[in-house]
Amino acid sequence: MQSKVDQIIQDIEFQGWSLKQNIFTQDQLHLMQELFDSDFLPAKVGKSHQLQRNEEIRGDWIYWIDTLNPPLVLKDLINFLEQLKQSLNQNFFLGIKEFECHLAKYPVNSFYKTHLDRFEKDSSRSFTFIFYLHPAWDKKDGGELVLYNKSGDVVETVLPAPGSMLCFISEDFPHEVKTCFRERRSLTGWMHTKIIN
Repeated sequence: MQSKVDQIIQDIEFQGWSLKQNIFTQDQLHLMQELFDSDFLPAKVGKSHQLQRNEEIRGDWIYWIDTLNPPLVLKDLINFLEQLKQSLNQNFFLGIKEFECHLAKYPVNSFYKTHLDRFEKDSSRSFTFIFYLHPAWDKKDGGELVLYNKSGDVVETVLPAPGSMLCFISEDFPHEVKTCFRERRSLTGWMHTKIIN
């Protein structure tokens, strides 16, 4: 995994984002499917007391992961993120303290409109990562993540290929999830410059 971390660091230095294929094998993805039988909750928008469900903005369902005591099948992924956190700090002096993540399920016909992963009154989210964990995906299944620059131009349109990972500097890239035509499964999270737990 260290070679993947090194490649990501190069990409971040060059363009601020990175897409890596085949982070996980089909066998690993198959084992992870049991995670999606957990009790997911509807994702909300807003912060703290202003949180609310709004399916006109986002339609995914989420399940938070305890990163200090993750399910066995996610231990390699959490170790990979720890390596990546250390390398980001060493190379870019980001001051990342810890990370958080949740599983996400997008039902058929759901989406997430364009948004930025940093809150106006809380800029601690510095780095976003997404692992695509569904076992199969095709172009006709939709669910692409569209990455924009701050001017609103499309930087990249990412098909959520099984086993791949997308990551980027949170404040630099507004993004959206296009409508899904089959259930889309991922692990999404953020690296923070403050202690969050």
